[in-house]
Amino acid sequence: MEVDFRQAQAGDGRSSGVRAVTRALGLLSALGREGRTLTEMAASIDVSLSTASRLLATLKMAGYVDQSPDGLWHPGMALTTMLYQTDQWACIRSIAGQAARGLRDELNETVAFFVLAGAERLCIESAESERPVRRVVPPGERGPAHLGAAGKALLAFSGGDPEHLGSHAADGTFLTATGRTRTWDELRAELAEIAVQGYAYSSYESTHESWSVAAPVRVSERVVGVLATVVPATRNDPDYIAHITQRTIAATRGIA
Repeated sequence: MEVDFRQAQAGDGRSSGVRAVTRALGLLSALGREGRTLTEMAASIDVSLSTASRLLATLKMAGYVDQSPDGLWHPGMALTTMLYQTDQWACIRSIAGQAARGLRDELNETVAFFVLAGAERLCIESAESERPVRRVVPPGERGPAHLGAAGKALLAFSGGDPEHLGSHAADGTFLTATGRTRTWDELRAELAEIAVQGYAYSSYESTHESWSVAAPVRVSERVVGVLATVVPATRNDPDYIAHITQRTIAATRGIA
């Protein structure tokens, strides 16, 4: 997930050393799995090509970035090692990625693997649909845990009280993406139903343009996350929703 470092480095009177560190962090934040050109890297922190090239050369010497033969910049071994060592979900990323890709290949819809991170649902792996109209859920995407199928499934199978996860209105209500008002008591009742039926469904709750189905993934009888199929609103036939629901649930049962 990219972070905007421009405000941190612009016109704040910091020393050139601090500015260089800030810019280097911005470049690391702009890296992607598919690789970035020098122009894209420079634009990400709003510097000249020569400045970006100089900073990238320093990061490359330290092993934090690497450059492929086609000139694209990628995460280096030092950065990858550091991220792996500090990633609390490293042990399930392989499972998450395989599950997302397998269900995507079957349905040709975007599939994402979410975990509970504090008061939010966090996507740690995803596989994007190849259809022209699709919902994109990149790794790193976050959202309130009490909105959307993935978050509600995580809450239902973790046994937590959603009202204690974050700020809420004094009258005990919260709003969905479409402006619908819901109460925490209503959500608790829904979570109880989700726990019984084994999956969660949401429609236009966290976004205006999609619906989703999510089911828990268990490893050694412990819920480690949820697998969610996310579908554009244009494909909302009841039979199709039922099919997506059935296949999503089936996919989680095949995960060891």
